[in-house]
Amino acid sequence: MKRKLAFILTGIIVISSLAGCGKSSQQSSSETKEKSEASEETIQYLPDINYSDYIKLCEYKGLEGQKVLVSVTEEEIQEEAENRMYDYATYDPITDRGIQDGDYVVLNYTATMDGKESADYSRDEEEVQIGEGFLYPELEKALEGMKTGESKTVEVKLTEDFAVSEEDVGKTLSVKVKAGAVTVENLPEYNDAFVKENTEYDSVKDYEAALEAEIKASKEEEYKYGTVGDMMGSIVEMSEFNGYPDELYARCEENYNSSNESNAAMFGMEVSEYLELMGVDENAKKEEIEANVNYELVIGSIAKQEGLECTEQEVDEFVKANFEDYGYEDEAGFLEEYTKEEIGYEIIYSKVIDLLYENAKLTEVSEEEYMEEHGDSEEEEMDIEE
Repeated sequence: MKRKLAFILTGIIVISSLAGCGKSSQQSSSETKEKSEASEETIQYLPDINYSDYIKLCEYKGLEGQKVLVSVTEEEIQEEAENRMYDYATYDPITDRGIQDGDYVVLNYTATMDGKESADYSRDEEEVQIGEGFLYPELEKALEGMKTGESKTVEVKLTEDFAVSEEDVGKTLSVKVKAGAVTVENLPEYNDAFVKENTEYDSVKDYEAALEAEIKASKEEEYKYGTVGDMMGSIVEMSEFNGYPDELYARCEENYNSSNESNAAMFGMEVSEYLELMGVDENAKKEEIEANVNYELVIGSIAKQEGLECTEQEVDEFVKANFEDYGYEDEAGFLEEYTKEEIGYEIIYSKVIDLLYENAKLTEVSEEEYMEEHGDSEEEEMDIEE
């Protein structure tokens, strides 16, 4: 799955991979300045806003926060190593036997409810792994032993796990399914020879030491952004706001709608269904967008006040260093989805986040202590995602 740039939303800060992508113009060395002047002029990535007209910032340096002392378990290392092995998996076609547990199958099925075809419960060219529990249980059981090209009709009783709406729970579907291509997944053996051939390391030991360092850095960034998210909430609460420019509201509304569309698609819902599930009406939507606007005003105002900027060179370096991590074959593909203006905008935001964290009064806590304090809210987020 491709990583995506994450634009500012209420209570959420930009992705950690953008952190540390440069320094403020006030901190630039003469060498960096000469290099920048030689390569390009400064580009304005922040909105052209007179921030002082709309916000009076509170004191944003020296805020209290938590620095989580991170540890990495052997289980986490092995899980990450196993996950990365799937990049080297091969899928061999199965033609001499029926479908069995663990196989990948391409399915086409049409569901009928109350005598009418239901698009909500029908699928075309859907690939599933048998035994993973993503299919109706009755359908998954019926597929066992079937071969490519064979069809069956199965009666399915909808449960809460599979019903699109509460009204459908308990209803019966008549599902006509046709099995397409069947493949079995094969993973290479994980050993020193594999590591040496496919990574920059010579042994499993060295490779797993690198994985441990990566996991540790990733967890530290995650906790850091959680801490800064809390700080941002405090800054918004303590600052004074005086309206906002219409063009900023329009941009935040566009990002808000785009985010909801992506989330709804992930759950296989219409946007209206997703908003209803989340309990968002028009008033709540306006409040959330205005909250996003206030976050934008805070970050933009701090960036202006601190002289935090982004050069085109920084944007180019970010694209060059990260396009593969986002699932693109080349830089051009990355830039077809994200403009340089969008990337530069978020790099500036990441500098603001760094500034807040580096100037905070941090109290060290363990992961266990942090989770005891924040566990409930994080579990709620996980429930929504599931």
